[in-house]
Amino acid sequence: MFSIPTELYNTFNDVTYYDVPHKYYLGDKELTSVTTILHKYQDPFKEDYWARKKADEFNLSVEEVKNCWKFINKKGTLKGSIIHDYSENLFLHKVFYYPQDLVIKEFGFDPIRREYEITKKHVDNFYNDTVGKLIPIKTEFIMYDSESLIGGMTDIIFYNVKAKEIQIWDWKTNKDFTFENSYQNLTNELSDLNDCDHEIYSLQLSMYKYIIEKNTGIKLGKSYLVWLSHNNNNYKVIEGIDRKNHINKIIKSITNK
Repeated sequence: MFSIPTELYNTFNDVTYYDVPHKYYLGDKELTSVTTILHKYQDPFKEDYWARKKADEFNLSVEEVKNCWKFINKKGTLKGSIIHDYSENLFLHKVFYYPQDLVIKEFGFDPIRREYEITKKHVDNFYNDTVGKLIPIKTEFIMYDSESLIGGMTDIIFYNVKAKEIQIWDWKTNKDFTFENSYQNLTNELSDLNDCDHEIYSLQLSMYKYIIEKNTGIKLGKSYLVWLSHNNNNYKVIEGIDRKNHINKIIKSITNK
């Protein structure tokens, strides 16, 4: 008979998370988020260069291209947040209402609802396919490491009945998902890894696993992503690559400074 380790409930209770600025605090100390750390290993996007290139390609002004990107990013961020909220509420057996007023207030119309309805079905399918197989333990699980001053939050922690292990899972709502990048690698300690979604998210999951195992003593199993895109016919489960060695390099570079 499986029993949930109490360490998952009493280890990280003294951390404070602010959703809007996406910041974590331990007392008066601001923690650096896992996503912020990983972004430092990616070359910055050359917005002006690519905006000029796309402006020439589509006969638009640079400003029009930048405004288009801004709209796409804002739409993707809000849609992702809504899908995350729906997913969390579904596994908590709570009713979730699509926030149409919020979307219209943000954009003046609703550019999200159609894609949301498609993606929502994917979430429902995942839930129906895994009920009784993946037992939800914690949603929106916040964690931190006081030595490296890193904070993070994973979407859901499951107990996998078949594998008999506790696993970290994250929802990803990217329109597209890259598994390789033949043009660009990550930088510094991660220079042997492609700068692609699979690597970045695998590092993210590996960092979460490192923090939880180090601070709770709990042994975790494999980690997974659930890719939820309106462009796909259904959800896709993607196993995270174990990047423990690379996480150790990141931690060493942080704690040695």
